[in-house]
Amino acid sequence: MATKGKFVVIEGTDGSGKGTQSQLLQEYLKTKHVPFALFDFPQYYKTIFGRWIGRFLKGDFGSIESNHPYIVMFPYAADRWQAKPDMERALEEGKVVICNRYTSSASYQAARLPRDEQMKFIDWAYSVEYEAFGIPREDIVVFLYVPHAISQKLIEQKNNRKYMGNAKKKDIHESNIELMQEVERVYLRLAKRFPHWVTIDCTKNGAILSKEEIHKKILTVLKKKKILPAA
Repeated sequence: MATKGKFVVIEGTDGSGKGTQSQLLQEYLKTKHVPFALFDFPQYYKTIFGRWIGRFLKGDFGSIESNHPYIVMFPYAADRWQAKPDMERALEEGKVVICNRYTSSASYQAARLPRDEQMKFIDWAYSVEYEAFGIPREDIVVFLYVPHAISQKLIEQKNNRKYMGNAKKKDIHESNIELMQEVERVYLRLAKRFPHWVTIDCTKNGAILSKEEIHKKILTVLKKKKILPAA
């Protein structure tokens, strides 16, 4: 029977390079012949809930203010629930499961609430995901910290996205500057609150580090935490 696999989440605000780092980690595991499975949330083009999220972010259902955080959270949770069998299977097969964003994306909805209500919302959202829906719990969350002023510039460099109608523009989260600033604060609170979170500072002297430098930092953390072999 295979040893149960490890579950790694790459998390961060928009523009922090989560997708790039997830791909680099995948390529590293390939070179080391380590079995893995890669998941990318939301699943915009794969599930009915992922497609709903894409439409929500595009603004098809109105402004952010017209969609309450507690309601919006359900499609996000259901999208991950649809991937539950595949994630569980990969872990049972002993694979390293990599997720580009996971339950901590609840930060975006928590950030819309008063600060004294944000952690209560997070606790509720996690109870929906881990208890009611029973999705796997991650072993480690690697939080890529990029200050808001820098991440906004990186968002502007993103390629066209299909869920945005292939238009090179920001979604309703990304275009809300105050929301994005608050999302950053919520992430930093979560990083202090949960011991399985590790924060990686992706900048130096006000500039973003190269993707290779950030990748090396991630590997160092994963080896130190015994998620990956040291060699």
